[in-house]
Amino acid sequence: MGQRYFKEGGTSPAIRTLLIQSQYLAGDFAGAAKELTTEIQHAEKAGNPPGEDRLKLLVNATLKLNDTSGYVWALERLVTYYPKKDYWVDLLGRLQRKPNFSDRLALDTYRLALATETLGASARPPEAAPIRSGDRSRPAASEGPWVHKASDYMEMAQLAVQAGFPAEAKQVLDKGFATNVLGQGAEAERHKRLRELVAKRLDEDKKNQATSIAEAQEAKDGTALVNAGMNLVFQGDKQKGLQLMQQGLAKGNLKRAEDAKLHYAIAQIMAGDNGKVQATLKSVAGNDGTADLARLWALYARRK
Repeated sequence: MGQRYFKEGGTSPAIRTLLIQSQYLAGDFAGAAKELTTEIQHAEKAGNPPGEDRLKLLVNATLKLNDTSGYVWALERLVTYYPKKDYWVDLLGRLQRKPNFSDRLALDTYRLALATETLGASARPPEAAPIRSGDRSRPAASEGPWVHKASDYMEMAQLAVQAGFPAEAKQVLDKGFATNVLGQGAEAERHKRLRELVAKRLDEDKKNQATSIAEAQEAKDGTALVNAGMNLVFQGDKQKGLQLMQQGLAKGNLKRAEDAKLHYAIAQIMAGDNGKVQATLKSVAGNDGTADLARLWALYARRK
């Protein structure tokens, strides 16, 4: 009856809800997923956020169907409208498990985890909305106590130093110590030693900065300029940093052009230049995970 009603042009949200409930309870998860997707798309077209319970129900239906693309579609909307840690942890975890995702993007993934406050957080998939006959209650978000792993903070800091961004490494470690993720337990001394090493590297980096920038401007390709600019953004000199990155992108001959555009977008977000960042992120291509990661950064930037 419900399907016939909508085929004939019916638009009642109440009848669609009843249809979805009956399909789900009958085990017709494909039908429920189709109707939920239609409902969510209508809400977005009207400029309204889809209900969190509807998105979570779609997550559950797509899981039962083993529909990875449908699951990710629903999950991306959850982080857009309801950016809770559970959803970001699941989404970032799935991204890194993709067969084509490059290990080279580990630092950029950590950066997004840090921005979404999920760095080192224990993975836990979102609880699907329960649906029972006559039950109109909305499920509570699964926002329990989080345990953050010190090892992820340490690894991110080390990767940042290796990439030539000691100022970023300092920010990561400072946050780890401020939240008591670092400096505790059996590894406390190791955490402190890394902090001391990063401070030394940052001091050396600042002393050699003028020379490094001059050499980058003389280089044949723009990679060094992009990196030097991003380093300045991490140090707090955001406008000059963005200018250097723009010069590097314009110079071209980049070793990894898509990575450079992604890094420029991340720097734009850090500098609060959210009005232009969507265009930058949209331009990022690549089938090794770069474009996928850019899409998730775009979701984060929209919330900003």
